[in-house]
Amino acid sequence: SDFSQPSRSAKKRESLALQALGEELANLAPQEVQALNLPPDLAEALALYARLRDHEGRRRQMQYIGRLMREADAEPIRAALDQRKETSAAATAALHRAEQWRERLLAAPEAELEGLLQSLPRPAAPESDPDEDEGRAPRPKGKKPLGVSELRKLVLEARKEIDDKAAPHARRALFRALHGLLTAQATEARPEQG
Repeated sequence: SDFSQPSRSAKKRESLALQALGEELANLAPQEVQALNLPPDLAEALALYARLRDHEGRRRQMQYIGRLMREADAEPIRAALDQRKETSAAATAALHRAEQWRERLLAAPEAELEGLLQSLPRPAAPESDPDEDEGRAPRPKGKKPLGVSELRKLVLEARKEIDDKAAPHARRALFRALHGLLTAQATEARPEQG
């Protein structure tokens, strides 16, 4: 007998894995599906699935997507989905880090505020950047991260907002500034993959 053929159970496992992959694709937003650059018939089947509201119609369409998945090369699709999850997880982590820094800065005693602001992770400044002398981060993509003095001003405004029970404009601005700073620093720290 020929043992080179996959067993029936191996075929079934692969089929279920492809179906799960198809279901994962079906749960994405239409613009995310477009970004994955899928085979046209699969992209069209996913778009139709997204428009269907009838349970039986969706079930049949999912079966069709499963069949298309068996015909498609699943590896690039898996890799693209994994990359998307990694990017999404990194973005979520950056948001959490910015939130933690904001809370630390708002809760810090006045005497410790300057030290905390100085210890914020910053992207390295190029030699020719005039902001380097003032302890500021360099300008990524046309937007200039705030320097220590601007961040201090935002922290003080945010604290005043909390005391006055005012709308959180300065707190949001502080969060955006910290997120931009930490994202620029993380992007610079990560080696280019190519």
